[in-house]
Amino acid sequence: MDLKANKILFFDRNPKEGDEFRERLVQEGFELENVTDYDEAVELVRSEKPAAVLVNVDTCGSDAWEIARQLKQDLDTKRIALILFSQYDDESNIVRGFEEGADDFIVRPTGSRATVARIKGIVRRIRELGSRRIKVRDLEIDLDEHRVWKAGKPIDLTYTQFKLLYLLASHRENVFTRQEILERVWGKKVYVTSRTVDVHIKRLREKLGEKRYPSKYIETIHGTGYRFL
Repeated sequence: MDLKANKILFFDRNPKEGDEFRERLVQEGFELENVTDYDEAVELVRSEKPAAVLVNVDTCGSDAWEIARQLKQDLDTKRIALILFSQYDDESNIVRGFEEGADDFIVRPTGSRATVARIKGIVRRIRELGSRRIKVRDLEIDLDEHRVWKAGKPIDLTYTQFKLLYLLASHRENVFTRQEILERVWGKKVYVTSRTVDVHIKRLREKLGEKRYPSKYIETIHGTGYRFL
C-alpha cells in the first residue's frame, strides 16, 4: 500500500469553519479531506490511501463504533491509523474505542501542539515500519507487509495490535512492564493509561484465538506486565 503520508481523512458529520484542530494540522503540513458518509469514506480510503482516518465521536454518536469496526473489517487499514476524538473525557467511550479497533483516542481540546505531535507520531511510526519477518511457533509476523498469519491463515490486526504483538514476539521470554509497553508501542510523549495496555492485550489474545486462561501466547506476570511464551 502506497500511503500518502500527509493525507488525513476526517469523518465528521458536522464540520465547523475555523476549527482550530484542522487549522493546526494544515499548518503542520497535512492535507485534510472531510467526509460525512460511510460509503464515501470507504471509497476515499481505497483511492486516496490516507495516512490516518480521524472520526469525530461527538458528531457521529453511536455510529462512531460501527464506523470504526467497519473500516477495520472492510478495508486493508493495517497501515492506516484510525483515531477517534471527542470533547468528553469519558473512560467508557475511550475503552470502547480501543476495543473497536482504534489506534488512538484523543480528548479535546484537540488543537494543542501536543495533540498534533501525537498524531504525527502515529503517522511517522507507520511510515518507518522496517522490513523484517519473524516466525514464532505457529505465528508468522511480517513487519514490512504489516501482516500476521496463524497456522498459515491471515489474522486481521489493527496497527497498534500489530505493534504490540511484534514487540512481545520479537523479545520472547522478556518481561515488559505496562509502562515499557506504553513507551515502546505508543511513545513516551503520548498520554495513555496502563488500562489501555490491558484492553489491547485482551483484544490481541482474542484475535489469536485465545478463549481460555492461561494464555498460549501471552503470559500475564501479575504485578508486573506481560511476556510472550
